[in-house]
Amino acid sequence: MRRERLREAISLGYHAVAADGPQYLSLRPSTFEAQLEILRRLGFGGGTRDDLWRLAEGRKLDGPRAFLTFDDGFADTFTAAAPMMAERGLSGMVFVLPGHLATGAPLDWPEVTGEARRRPATMTSMDWDMAASLAESGWEIGSHTMTHPRLTTLGDEELRQELRDSRRIVAERLGRCEVLSYPFGAWNDRVAAAAADAGYSFAFTLPLGAQMRVGRLSMPRLTIDDRDTPVRFRIKLTRAGRLALLSPLRPAARALRRPAPHSHAD
Repeated sequence: MRRERLREAISLGYHAVAADGPQYLSLRPSTFEAQLEILRRLGFGGGTRDDLWRLAEGRKLDGPRAFLTFDDGFADTFTAAAPMMAERGLSGMVFVLPGHLATGAPLDWPEVTGEARRRPATMTSMDWDMAASLAESGWEIGSHTMTHPRLTTLGDEELRQELRDSRRIVAERLGRCEVLSYPFGAWNDRVAAAAADAGYSFAFTLPLGAQMRVGRLSMPRLTIDDRDTPVRFRIKLTRAGRLALLSPLRPAARALRRPAPHSHAD
């Protein structure tokens, strides 16, 4: 994937869109709506799977694109984010945990057990009907693995199962599953190779520090949460802002830096 083509697009990583969401993993609906208005005024369209292929093949996009991606499959991606995006002609990508979609189960794994207990209404997965409705409206439904593990810590067989089973289930229910988001943004060459072997065409990272290597299975996103005021959000959209956040020149981005992870969903 040619880095120069990525100048035409920006990838933004969201989680919950809720008034009472977990810190660093959510933003209020009003904040999200203000960000959508900024994207609209700047002429950004919503990035699609076809746009990913254009970037991968070095072809020019039909204007600037914002890949609006949502990790974990929060129900509010369907109830809150999607309607606001639809009003502006935007679609997005949501990365789900297929085991949770059968019942809209609580989003609960070791790193977020406390949040799931404190905020049960927010920490809830969408169900298959919601996912199917999003897919029909133009959204891309991707995998976030089966159980939300840190993939770099898994043995080879467990890694294969997490990637293959989640892709297979989503594809069986919705017709395809070509895109992956690594839980916690954790990946390395072994994980990327396993993703390719499992059949994914693209995978997104969520770097907390520098990431200069970019490929179809290592596409960096910028984390967005409720601290992203209009001014800060606009800075993140600029080429200089993105370079500062993803390059080794981290001191230049200190004002925008996300705190080190503790117990969160990613």
